[in-house]
This record gives sequence, structure tokens and C-alpha cells, in this order.
Amino acid sequence: MKPSLGMQQQAPVTGPDRRDTRLRYDDQKTTLSLLGMTLTEVELDEERRKKLGSKQGVVVQVVDRERDAYLAGVRNGDVVAEVNSTRITKLQDLRKVLREQDPHEPIFMFLWDGRGWRFVNLSFVRSVT
Repeated sequence: MKPSLGMQQQAPVTGPDRRDTRLRYDDQKTTLSLLGMTLTEVELDEERRKKLGSKQGVVVQVVDRERDAYLAGVRNGDVVAEVNSTRITKLQDLRKVLREQDPHEPIFMFLWDGRGWRFVNLSFVRSVT
């Protein structure tokens, strides 16, 4: 599966007349940008399959060192296992969790970096317009 880094579109409206400015995705919806990180779906290698119990997963492709995600501890190559206690194996899972979340509430991510598990708290207060 090859990610496309085409033109960005804003995510759908969340709640009554509110735009969720945290999320951006490409035209083919193969990548999702959130707080300075770009995530994509991949087929997991054998080691990650064993750890996560899934053949596919969502991986952090790129993290901007100047943005919220990097400052919170997210790094390139991290696999997103859970967000707000919801298992994540596809970008669609992540979109659903984020659409249902109040943009002013933090998001809790459980990540696997190949060496161990890490818990990250992302606060969106600075990123919401």
C-alpha cells in the first residue's frame, strides 16, 4: 500500500456547525495528518503482528519536530495501538475516534516503537481554532 501525499482536504464537520481543524487527509484518504504527524495504514511485519495481534496497522510516517505530536513524544515509525482505549488497526478507526471526541479534550495514544510500549497524551487546545 503506497501512501499518497496529494492535496489536503479538511475533515468533515464534527458536531453542530464545527469544523475539526485537527484533521487533514489526502484525496485518496491513504494518509491522515494530525498535530504535525502524518499517519498511514501499512501491513505489519511479523514482529509487530505478534505484539499488536493484527496484520495491518496505523504507523506514524512523519512527525514535524516543531509541532504538538513530536513534543508529546510521538516519533517516526511508531505504530498506533490504541487511541482513547479504542484499538486502532485502520485510519478509519482513528477517524471515528477523533470525530466522536470533543476537540478541546486531550487524546491518549498507546504506541509501539519496536522496542517497547509508550503512552502519549496529546492536548489539542493550542491547535483548535
